[in-house]
Amino acid sequence: SSGAGVTKESIDLFEDLKLRRKYAWIVYHINKEGTIAPQAFAEPGTPEASYDSFLGLLPEDEGRYGVFDLNYDSGADGVRNKIVFIMWAPTTSKIRSRMVYASSKAAIRERLQGIHAEVQCTEPSEIAFESVFEKIAPKGATPI
Repeated sequence: SSGAGVTKESIDLFEDLKLRRKYAWIVYHINKEGTIAPQAFAEPGTPEASYDSFLGLLPEDEGRYGVFDLNYDSGADGVRNKIVFIMWAPTTSKIRSRMVYASSKAAIRERLQGIHAEVQCTEPSEIAFESVFEKIAPKGATPI
């Protein structure tokens, strides 16, 4: 596929999130070398683990990829989680940036095995927690 390569650290962090629940979320960027690399991550139970902290790392004018471990109470089925892949490609970013993130998405998605859902967002309203939760969680579920 066209686009960027993916660092080993990117995959290792994701595996720690998926298998060991060591991270609440990870933000990836395409670095100066044109490689997808982790930019930030947060451990569960820390103040930084919130969705708001995750959102705070997504620039208004530049693309990013993110992985978020979404926890919810589904009622009858109890507490569940879904690992969500988020592509952030704001309309306010340069066309070149949007093209690079779009063409490189397949490279990272193929390497991150175990994603339950994917959301592509171009506007702040689309990446707001309520909007993402509504798209991902089953009807009647409540966030944890």
